[in-house]
Amino acid sequence: MRKIKVSFLFGAGAEIDYGFPDGGKFALDIFRYDSKEGKEFFKKLRNEIDKNTTYSSEWLPDDYINKNVSSFGKSVYESIIKDTIEHNKDKIIKNINNFDNIAEEEKTHINKQFHINISEIIENKINKNIENSYIKNDLQFIDSYNEGNKLFFSNYFSALFEIYKNLNNKDLENKKIIDISKLKEEINNIIISILELQIGALSEKLSKKINEGLFKTKNDDYDFLDNIGDIIRLNYRSVGLMGLNYIMKPVINEYKEKDNYYIFLFYRRIVENIYSSVLDYKTLIDSNWRYLYYPKDEWAKFCKTSIFLYTVRNYIINKIESFEIENKSYYDDLKKNRDKIIIQNISTTNYHTIIEKKLDEKIIHLNGSTDLWYDPYLNIIDTKDNLLKNKKHFIVPLLYTQSGTKPMTSISMLLNYVKMYKEFKESNIIAVVGFGFNTDDEHINGILRTLVDIDDKELYLFDVDQNITVEKIAKRLKVENKKNIKIFILNKKDRTKDDKLWIDYLKKN
Repeated sequence: MRKIKVSFLFGAGAEIDYGFPDGGKFALDIFRYDSKEGKEFFKKLRNEIDKNTTYSSEWLPDDYINKNVSSFGKSVYESIIKDTIEHNKDKIIKNINNFDNIAEEEKTHINKQFHINISEIIENKINKNIENSYIKNDLQFIDSYNEGNKLFFSNYFSALFEIYKNLNNKDLENKKIIDISKLKEEINNIIISILELQIGALSEKLSKKINEGLFKTKNDDYDFLDNIGDIIRLNYRSVGLMGLNYIMKPVINEYKEKDNYYIFLFYRRIVENIYSSVLDYKTLIDSNWRYLYYPKDEWAKFCKTSIFLYTVRNYIINKIESFEIENKSYYDDLKKNRDKIIIQNISTTNYHTIIEKKLDEKIIHLNGSTDLWYDPYLNIIDTKDNLLKNKKHFIVPLLYTQSGTKPMTSISMLLNYVKMYKEFKESNIIAVVGFGFNTDDEHINGILRTLVDIDDKELYLFDVDQNITVEKIAKRLKVENKKNIKIFILNKKDRTKDDKLWIDYLKKN
């Protein structure tokens, strides 16, 4: 059998089997993570800088050695919620309306973890089957928010109201006053967190519609009317901020009765699932990355952005210890079958270096990695040791480079992209695994688009999402040559299609 040349692009979905968190969960974990270690590293760098250089006297603020050093705190939550609701309003509404399916996911996890049946525990609390729980007759949105009423058809969401209503008499008789008070407080937080996020998304959708079409009829000759700005603006502090603050707090078991704890934990996880599935924190990076180049004028934002990047890196490196690296996944399959194909190039959008350890191959990290660092003053990329060997500057981990334009212009990064493109072009097949072709990946999408449309290369996409189609991928990639895209929907458990391992589909052209 003729060996063919294959290039690989791996995204976050390629590492699910190792227990890596997805984007939303990743974001929640980062903002919960202690930034103390990052602050200490920042201060250490500051103390090592030579005060008698052009760098310190021209690029850094006066008396930088004594200036306050701060990190992102709760003040950024409002910005995150604003971005989330603005950019993901439709997804929020869809996911919250899909409450029962999310509940079933969490039910499986909690039953497995604690060896319980959460449905039975809830049914004992409400004295009936969950399937008979409906709040729709007691609670409905106004007509303008009708799209959100599907939530009130949810059995598990309805059961939460019934638990709240039934708590009083039954548990008071058993003198479990502490549990009642605590569980009622948590149920209140959970319900309000969900409703506020749903209302926020519905309001954003409505306000956008109104602001974009204030006049039913308008003659274009009256162009001065274009000066009328947005009439309706949301107060983002009231449409999701409470929920984000709520799930950022650690889970503490203060319950005397285990069943009450399981109920709280079950619904709390549903809220976290909903928020993590829609959370958009990328604009936070987009809007702050540029301050890495202006420490003299924007010291506080320079500190916060630097320390955030340190914290992300620390989280990734420390989290690796809990990852299920011994599990088998795409990298293991590739390593086992590497002699059956010619590996032309391996590129990844992921930050950590597990892929190198698994494959023992040279990998191109397209969005940076935990091993690479960046000097914003010189716009150069290298290892931490190399950057600090001769010049003591502030440096940051090379992460989120898709959000900042200047790191992408560093000569080493440019050469990596050129290398990737050339080697992809020399391949017979481009295999894409776990990559989403998202809007903020356009720097990579553009290369793939050229390869598919201009260079007439075949793109094989391997994924577990049953809803992916050639038409959807072609639309995301903005390609016309759809015949060059082939999709393989895999069994999530063993990465097979029709009992055939994914990589076997690459062994012949």
